[in-house]
Amino acid sequence: MADTTIACDLGSLKSKFFYTIKQFKPELMLIESEVAKVSQQSIEEHEEVVKLGSLTPENFAWVEYKGEHRAVGFLAKDRFNADLNLQAPKVQLALYKTLAAIGAIAQKNGIANGTSVSLGLLFPYGEYQDHKLFQEMITEAIGSFRFRGEEKSFELERLVCRPEGFGLVSRGRLAGSGSLKERTIVVIVVGYRDASIYVWQRGAISKGATKKLGFNKLIKAVQLYAPNQPDSRLAAAICKAGAKISIKALGHLSRFPDPSDAALRDKEIAELRKAIARAREQYWLDLCGWLRNHIPVELDEVIVTGGTAYYYEREFNALFASPGVNWSSELEEQVNNCFRTKVAENGMSYRLTDNYGFFYYLCGTDSSLERTRTHVRAS
Repeated sequence: MADTTIACDLGSLKSKFFYTIKQFKPELMLIESEVAKVSQQSIEEHEEVVKLGSLTPENFAWVEYKGEHRAVGFLAKDRFNADLNLQAPKVQLALYKTLAAIGAIAQKNGIANGTSVSLGLLFPYGEYQDHKLFQEMITEAIGSFRFRGEEKSFELERLVCRPEGFGLVSRGRLAGSGSLKERTIVVIVVGYRDASIYVWQRGAISKGATKKLGFNKLIKAVQLYAPNQPDSRLAAAICKAGAKISIKALGHLSRFPDPSDAALRDKEIAELRKAIARAREQYWLDLCGWLRNHIPVELDEVIVTGGTAYYYEREFNALFASPGVNWSSELEEQVNNCFRTKVAENGMSYRLTDNYGFFYYLCGTDSSLERTRTHVRAS
C-alpha cells in the first residue's frame, strides 16, 4: 500500500478529497474550486501577510510548477477574484488542483518528500478520455513542484481514473442487488456544471452522454431577475429554499434591508420566487427530456447522485418509480458519522458519497490488478 492514498473529486463549486496515510484512517479535505494564474511577486507578498494569521494550508494554497504560479481554492477566490471557469475542460485545471491538495495534505501531516502516493480521480463521463492526458501531466509534475514555496517531490505509485458515479457503483449498490455482470444499471450524475448519464451492461459501460446542463443553467435564468447576486450566493439560497421555494430562505437576497422598505422588499422577493419557480420547472423539463433520450427500455437499477440531482429528488423518484432510485443513503450515513462536524458546516454529505465510495474502492483494490484504466465499451 502507498504511503498516502488520495481520492479526488474536482467539483465545480468545491473540490473534495478523501485521504489516508499509511495506517488506515480516512480524512476529508475540502478546497474551493477556483484557480488563478498569479505572479511570483504577488503570491510572495500574500505569503508574508498570511504568516501573521493561522490559515490552514488548504485555505492558502498556491503551487509553482515549471515557473508558473497558480493560486488555488480560497486564496484564488478571495484574494485574486478568480471565477469558476465552468466552460473549461476539467483536465485544464485538474493538475493544479491535485498538486495543491497533495501539497496541503503533505504540509498538514508532515509527509516527507520521496514517499509514495496512490491517486484516484473522477472525471465527468463525457471527459473521461482526458484521463490519459492527466496521467502524463501528473506523473511528471508530482516528482518536482513547489507548494507555498516548499519543494515537494513524491513517487506516483498508482493512478486510477474513473467516470463520476463510479464510487456509487463500486460501493453504493444495495445489498442483494446481484452481480454487476448480470444487471443493467443506469448512472445519472447532475452537478453544478453538467449532467451525465451512462449505462452499465454485463459488467462494462456500454453507452452514455454528458451535456452542459448543470444547476448553473437554472441560476443564469434566475439571474435575469436578480442581476446583482453572485452565482454562489444565489445557488445557496435557491437550494436552501427547496422545492417549495421558501420565502424566508430568500429574504437575505433583497436589495432593501431597511425595515422602512418592507413593502419594496416583499414585492422584490415575491417576484424572485416566481422567477425561481419558472426556472425550476423549465430546467427539469429540459433535463428530463434529455435524459429520456438515453434511458434504456429495460433496466434493473438506477443510481442518481450530484447536488442538483438531490434538489430534484422528488422528480427523480417519480421518473424512476420502477425500479426506484438508489440514492446511496447508507454511504451518506457513513459520511455523516465519520465527518459530522465538517459535513454539517458545509451541508454537503450527499455530494461526498461518490468520492467516499471511490476512496474505499482505491484502498481495497490491489495495485497489481489496477493500472489507470476502466473498461468502457464503444457505444
